[in-house]
This record gives sequence, C-alpha cells and structure tokens, in this order.
Amino acid sequence: MRSPKIDELDLKIISHLQENGRIPVAELAKRLNQPENTVRYRIERLLKNGVIRRFTALVDPRALGLNVSAAVMFKVDPKKLDQLLEKLTSMKDVTNIYQLSGEWDLIAVVFAKDIQDLHERIEELRRAEGVKEMNVMITTRIIKSEYRYVLT
Repeated sequence: MRSPKIDELDLKIISHLQENGRIPVAELAKRLNQPENTVRYRIERLLKNGVIRRFTALVDPRALGLNVSAAVMFKVDPKKLDQLLEKLTSMKDVTNIYQLSGEWDLIAVVFAKDIQDLHERIEELRRAEGVKEMNVMITTRIIKSEYRYVLT
C-alpha cells in the first residue's frame, strides 16, 4: 500500500486533532486560517486514506478498575503466528500487540483488575496454540503512555 501524500496543512490538522479530537471543524479552520470546507475535506481524506484511523476517547485504565498491567513477550511457532495474532487481537484485555525482530516474536500489553485476574489471562495465553515460550513482565509504574506522534 502506498503512503498517501501528506502536506504541511495535513500535518497541522493532524497535530491539532491529536491534541483535541473533538475540536469543531470551524474552530480548527479558524486556527489554521483556512476555509472550513478545506479543513473538512482534508480530515475526510485523511480518514479515507487511513492516516487517521478513527476518533476515540483515551481512557485511564486504572479509572476503570484495571489496576494491573504486564508486557508479555512471546516466542511463536511460525506456522501458528497468524492464529495466535487472531487470538490476541480478539482479547479485550490486550491493548497493544507488536511483532518484533530478534529473540522474541511478539510483545503484547495486557490489563487486568488484579493480580489473580492477570494470572488467569497469562495462563490463557500460555495455553494458546503456537506459543512456544513466554516472558511476563508486570508493570510496576507507568511513566508515559502516549498516542501522539511528533510531526515536525
């Protein structure tokens, strides 16, 4: 898939939306000194091209009672990788999944209510088809959890 062409105005729009995804288009157009229709069109194009995947609320998991998290690293049978990825992506407790180069194949971030709940999730993952080895690292403190990207 080719990357869509992104210009300076697109980057400014994205930057503002990363800061506040609920900003009215009229307000955003005013801040950017652009016609509202231009900004609306650009946002729609960025959505259509997958540059902006979706608009969503960023929630503090601990405010929802998800007080424990862990990074889980996997060594995976290559023939079962797609099957394991399908399982991981379907699990509501798994928030991020990254495929890696090097010794470990995948890393996933898992949230749970408490240590017992986390244990149950880990055991479910350990039994998943294709898992050859796992390394679980419980989070002791979240220093930074950010979903904004530096654009300039």
